[in-house]
Amino acid sequence: MRPVVMYADDDPRPFVLFDLDGTLIRPGSGMQRAHMTAMERAIREISGSAEKFRYRGGDLYYAHINLSGFTDAGTIEAALTIAGVPRSELPAARATAVARMGRNLMTDAGTRAGAAGDALPGAVHTVRSLAGAGVPVGLSTGNARDVAMWKVAQLGLADVLRTGGFGDTACDRDAVVAQGVTAFDAVAESGVVVGDTPKDISAAHASGLRCIAVATGGASVETLRLAGADDVLTDLDQPDAVRVITAGARGYPLHA
Repeated sequence: MRPVVMYADDDPRPFVLFDLDGTLIRPGSGMQRAHMTAMERAIREISGSAEKFRYRGGDLYYAHINLSGFTDAGTIEAALTIAGVPRSELPAARATAVARMGRNLMTDAGTRAGAAGDALPGAVHTVRSLAGAGVPVGLSTGNARDVAMWKVAQLGLADVLRTGGFGDTACDRDAVVAQGVTAFDAVAESGVVVGDTPKDISAAHASGLRCIAVATGGASVETLRLAGADDVLTDLDQPDAVRVITAGARGYPLHA
């Protein structure tokens, strides 16, 4: 039986910010592919580029660029730059492409069936266990907000994952995590980011949060440890995942 963590009324409440792709959702899943198809179409509509996203191992590439840890805004800006869009036109073109991507996704993908198979092992249970124990949970994702909310709905978590930091305009993960902290109106030291890339780790630390990394994306356990993760889980299906994440958010020793 998995642990559920409860708190005394006077305890400071921790909060947890989850990444989506590679952390809660399988790399290369149907949801992620629908997202990338919608983005490809938006980039093509703006720039005429016919370049495709490609998966290599657990990582996603656009042309020669490894997009691990990129935000939607950052990915679109890189793609538009490769396509030759002038630097002076990038901000407006990026904003237009982000908006079109969201519309394309809703139009082309609609409501999918079988999305439960896109969730990584233990992901939905971990989020619900934390929320059920009174821990505020949210997102720290490079996905644009509309895209993230669509994915969360497919996972059946729309009732608990409602806010956080998103990649609509932020090209840098540091800004995404900072937005997530602001969304909870919380002290950063009481929060933790759960993510699968070295950029999740550095962004969490830049805002004063711990980072519990999960080796369910393209990065290995060793790579995540070397990147400075406060702890690494092989996946969220580990029996102590809820305890480790909660300890990280509260600043407690992770292996007490």
